[in-house]
Amino acid sequence: MKTGYDHEPELQTPANRWRISFRSPDDIEQEGARTLTELEQLVRDVPDPVVREYLLMADDSIVAVLPYTLAIAARLGVADACAPDGSTPEEIAAAVRFAAEPLTSLMNALTGAGFFTRDQRGRFTPTELGSVLKADSAVSMRATLSNLDSHRAWLQAADAAAEMRPLPAAHGETFFEDQDTKPKTDAAFNTRMRERATRLYAGLADLPVWDGVHTVMDIGGGLGTVLSMILRAQPQLSGLLFDRRSVIDLAVGDSPLAPVRDRCTLVAGDFFDGLPGGADVHLLGSVLHDWDDEKAADILRASVRALPPGGRILVCELVVPETSEPHPARWSDLGMLVLLGGRERTLSEFDKLFAAAGLVRARVLPVGESSFSLIEAIPSEQDPRNT
Repeated sequence: MKTGYDHEPELQTPANRWRISFRSPDDIEQEGARTLTELEQLVRDVPDPVVREYLLMADDSIVAVLPYTLAIAARLGVADACAPDGSTPEEIAAAVRFAAEPLTSLMNALTGAGFFTRDQRGRFTPTELGSVLKADSAVSMRATLSNLDSHRAWLQAADAAAEMRPLPAAHGETFFEDQDTKPKTDAAFNTRMRERATRLYAGLADLPVWDGVHTVMDIGGGLGTVLSMILRAQPQLSGLLFDRRSVIDLAVGDSPLAPVRDRCTLVAGDFFDGLPGGADVHLLGSVLHDWDDEKAADILRASVRALPPGGRILVCELVVPETSEPHPARWSDLGMLVLLGGRERTLSEFDKLFAAAGLVRARVLPVGESSFSLIEAIPSEQDPRNT
């Protein structure tokens, strides 16, 4: 069966032997006289390109191998180990303290996928795409790609389903308690969140929600990446970063907040025990989706108790569409279930959470070019519709 690859046997180099051809339905339609396979006919109208391409490639090992190949490359730091003018597999292997033979296979595979180039002398250099594997890159995904926690969780879930057992959904408390007791794991988690925030929340600081605000508290704000973006874009604001003690200790030593540290206070605590006062806007960025409805409502109630009169809560999350169109939130919803026992929510489900905490939704704004939305909520007594 022909899949999403075009086999071109006349091209014998590792980089070109297998060429990935990501084809849209129109591409498939326009391939001329070639008869479409039954599978291609089935997937041609699939609206989600991720699903379409997965099914077209499912018979080839790249579907299973690529995530782990990237994870190994990221963990070893092979992109960082390459010299500016390129390095041989032996030189990279010596730098990362790994065996040269399997490393060569790894590098050849990633070269074919576009992450590296290889010159006539056999020296590898990261491509522009390969910069996602470099720790100091502005578009780094090294910590994210290194993460194998989700892979382990999904393997457990698949085994559980095969044995007709409930999915082994974790609980947020257990996950974060584990982070607190393992400093290296916690540091890696917060680095991943820093990478994620840089990629996904860049448009948050420029949204029209900061007029008249004095102090914004980023609840569960990690190392301060998002709060730093906001304070740099809105110089009239002061900030308060709130997170677990282990995270705040990391942020004190190494945080994106350094350039605006004179306008920011760092506070450690547990939002289930209560939140500090002093901020007229509370930001919850990808926090509520870690928790089931009961816990999420408890977090919102704690926020309401700490708000001054006239205060507002900003919830930045993926919002599941009420209709059936494809959206990343649908996949993230499953991920939150398996990893944390949490969930993504529709707007109507957010409204139920808000009502349980004495809040009402005021407006919803898209966050830049990302798939995220910013949901503004206010205490019910501030709702002008109640006057």
